[in-house]
Amino acid sequence: MLELLRTRTRLWAVAGLWTGLLLTAFDAYAAVVTYVPQFRVRNDFRLAYGAALNAWQHGYGHLYDLAGQKAAVEALGAYWSPFLNPPPLAWLGTLFLVLPFDVAIVLWTALVMAAAVFAWWLVAPGSRLSRAAHLALFLGLFPTAFGLMVGQPVALVAAAVAGAWWLAERKRPALAGLALSAVAIKPQLALLVPLCLLVAGHRRMFFAWLAASAVMAAVALVLLGGEGLQRYRDALSLAAQWEPTRRYAIAGPLGLGLQVYVVEAVVAAVAVVAAWRHRGGAAARPIAIGIVGSLLFTPYVGFQDFAMLVLAGWLIIRSGASAIQVALMVVGYALLELALVVLAVPILLAEGALLLSLAWPAAQTPGVDPKNPRVPALGGLERC
Repeated sequence: MLELLRTRTRLWAVAGLWTGLLLTAFDAYAAVVTYVPQFRVRNDFRLAYGAALNAWQHGYGHLYDLAGQKAAVEALGAYWSPFLNPPPLAWLGTLFLVLPFDVAIVLWTALVMAAAVFAWWLVAPGSRLSRAAHLALFLGLFPTAFGLMVGQPVALVAAAVAGAWWLAERKRPALAGLALSAVAIKPQLALLVPLCLLVAGHRRMFFAWLAASAVMAAVALVLLGGEGLQRYRDALSLAAQWEPTRRYAIAGPLGLGLQVYVVEAVVAAVAVVAAWRHRGGAAARPIAIGIVGSLLFTPYVGFQDFAMLVLAGWLIIRSGASAIQVALMVVGYALLELALVVLAVPILLAEGALLLSLAWPAAQTPGVDPKNPRVPALGGLERC
């Protein structure tokens, strides 16, 4: 029986590897044909670089001065849209100001690609073949590939969460909490992760995150000042009305209004209950719950943000995925690959079903150590 399980695992891993390689090749072809010629003007790093440049020249109180951002970005020869990320991403962008923009954008792209590989290296479960399949499927997933092509910081958040989990597994909760604080560059991707960790009993990790985040918030408030903070509020209010920021969020199909707040409250409650059901265990399951819950809860979701669900899937596998969860992750992977076609509703339903399944402790697969599993059947494809 064990030999049969190993054979099935290998077959699924080989199938996953070839599927991922084919998807990656297609994404690379599409990038060369349609994106690379416009790399300089379409990479989203131009917005962080331009916002940082505007703040450096006029003071950080002007970080969210949209007219200043526009002038800075257009001076780079790129087209502008508002920079809306929290100040830590602009701080990171400031480090690149010592370089010409053409050099900085290449190094930024290399950084986000390295971050994606780093997250895979730390978290992807299974044998070498299964891990290779996970990498190919991760990079081949269109939301992941698109995020890397346009320089989105999603991979940096994934790397921060992966590092936090890795440190927590090695009984270094304070360092894990510090690593987790790096999600401040795009916090909506892991907004509920700290809360889920607290509810699940990882208090030292939570309070280390809280302390580091409080320091960053204090520095940001001092640098922005009252006027700069008001500019940021105005920019966020503007973004809340944009259809692209709501297209893949619950506000997309539901529309703006009380119904959205009710669903958000339900999502947060389910995430808390799910984390509480896994209290006293390892950090993998609460982090996965927090990621899935965050992407359902947040009003700001781009389809490239769904790459975070791959990380959640790896953590679920490591903590002992049930057959239902494996099925949901396989279906979810297919939906995410077709995100531009199927749009929000099927993806939101799959996310919701996965979150509900996480509210019950998963039955451990026979013969599998949830802390260091050899991936069971469907080893290469158990991905959301």
